[in-house]
Amino acid sequence: MNDTQTKAVAHTPEQLTARFSDTAACALWAILGCFLILLSACESTPPAGLPDQRPKTVEAQRKAPIKNVSEALRRANISQEPVASQLRATAARLAINTGDLEQARRIIATILEPRLTGQSRVDYLLTKSQLLLLNGSPNDALNLLDKYSFRGMTLDLDNQIEISTLRADAYAANQRLIASARERVLIDHLLSKTQSKVNREKIFSTLIELPAPLLVAYAKKAVSNELRGWLSLAAMTKQFQNKPSQQLRALTDWRKLWAGHPAAQTMPESLELLDTVVAGQPDEIAVLLPQSGRLRSIGQAIQNGILAAHYEQQSRSKIRIYDTEKGESIQALINRVAREGADLIIGPLNKQKVASLNKLRLPVPVLALNRLNRTGNSVTNPNLYHLSLAPEDEAIQIAKQSRLEGHRHALIIAPNNEWGDRTVRAFKETWTQSNGLIAGESRFAEDENYNKFIQGLLLVDQSMNRAAELKRIIGSSFKFKPQRRQDIDVVILLANSKQARQINPSLAFYYADDLPVYGTSLTYETGDNRINNIDLNGIRFCDIPWKLAPTDAFRDRIHTLWPQSAQQLSSIYALGVDAYNVLPRLKQLRDLPNSAFFGGTGRLTIKNQDFARELMWGQYANGKASALPMVTDPM
Repeated sequence: MNDTQTKAVAHTPEQLTARFSDTAACALWAILGCFLILLSACESTPPAGLPDQRPKTVEAQRKAPIKNVSEALRRANISQEPVASQLRATAARLAINTGDLEQARRIIATILEPRLTGQSRVDYLLTKSQLLLLNGSPNDALNLLDKYSFRGMTLDLDNQIEISTLRADAYAANQRLIASARERVLIDHLLSKTQSKVNREKIFSTLIELPAPLLVAYAKKAVSNELRGWLSLAAMTKQFQNKPSQQLRALTDWRKLWAGHPAAQTMPESLELLDTVVAGQPDEIAVLLPQSGRLRSIGQAIQNGILAAHYEQQSRSKIRIYDTEKGESIQALINRVAREGADLIIGPLNKQKVASLNKLRLPVPVLALNRLNRTGNSVTNPNLYHLSLAPEDEAIQIAKQSRLEGHRHALIIAPNNEWGDRTVRAFKETWTQSNGLIAGESRFAEDENYNKFIQGLLLVDQSMNRAAELKRIIGSSFKFKPQRRQDIDVVILLANSKQARQINPSLAFYYADDLPVYGTSLTYETGDNRINNIDLNGIRFCDIPWKLAPTDAFRDRIHTLWPQSAQQLSSIYALGVDAYNVLPRLKQLRDLPNSAFFGGTGRLTIKNQDFARELMWGQYANGKASALPMVTDPM
């Protein structure tokens, strides 16, 4: 053995041990590898007689059903275009179906629309249309739904139904009520029984928003017999709204005339319950109002409105009037009138007295004429309802209407008092819920210098200061026009007519004459002349139908009987009329969330025992306030 060979085999004990370990490890890994290969082979072969349930390819995994947004986005992130955009369209669709609108908006923004084809494109367009509608942009939604993009596509029945439903909702949001109802009438025969029931409720609830004379006129001109039947049903319902017994007789006659009509097969819920409403009309009504003290004049105006509605209905119910200011506790008074036979109670008016009713066990339903400052959605007393002229209703409607018309960056101007606090709080809550932004908010005092106030609010003074500084730096004069702030697109003016007459011209003077201005009913005073109202030109405001509706024979008769009802107490008279007329329908309005009562104080609905009001819109032009048209539909 030579030296080389000797070196190859000569090792220390430690080296021998290490070498053995390495060899053993290699052998062990070799054995383990063979075992895993065998195990894998066993797993890849299903037992005899059983199908293999596992996806065999990446393509199979891609085509597997997508059950949630996360899964769709995960697949999109590992896919290339156009598959990635298709998967994101699916994800957006799933997000909007689960109510996550913000996530749907984020996903839609990442989609490359030109890469979409087939059902993915349909999903994209429908989702985007729905988002536009929910975001207060019905015109944009309609434009997208009418877009050429849908042409040439093969649409399944569900997609066709959804397109028409979205169009109907967009028309309704735009107050094109006839167009909305017509769209739903066209698809009714395509729907399942369950879908059809919902659709027919929508047709009726849409048409019932129109005034009775307009419904009658449209019914005469309707080309479609089915639409004509719906229009005549809605017209009849509105004509006899305040006279349930006559309404029931008229409904019987309609059913005979339109026996084959879809509405005769599936009658709207509110009309199905009409016989219950008639049967539940009260025999005796107790009216609890201040007949003395500081609220006497308001109590008297409400009482006159109640009596006028009572005589107009020719009701057989008895009315008893009680003075709430005689020193008797409200609990004792309510218990007494119930013992004396009252089935229903109207009143009280005083807010403290109304608040105390929450803690009482009321023997009969009570319609209080004031509202509590409740938080949350809890119903404190199931037998207690609240009907009032709360300013919050107006602030909510201003927020909804201005967002509907596409405005998003609001400047709020309001008085620095309790009324201002309430209206601003209600406006901001509704505005922000619909993704509106508050660009600015400022409160004014009663003795405010409005010119200086508006100049600072619009930041015109800053613009002027910058110009002065630039003139100082360059040392010479130059042409300069001050600029207002550019971060607002609507002014919310929560002020009375006296304040608005000073603020509105100041807005125009300081370069904000291009901004729309919205106000409350306090902006409108029926007794003012045109010269006084020139400074209110352009302001849009909401107010009750009693004041803004162009014609109303019943209202005119009340104005003849009580001339003061046409002046500053006009709204109070209307409150009394509505309180009486809505009494028989309290349970119906409470139990049917989609039902409404169209009264002198607005469109009334019940939520958590409180009546909410939707008002009409008016606008000043040439010193005169006029109601804005509600409907723009051609037949």
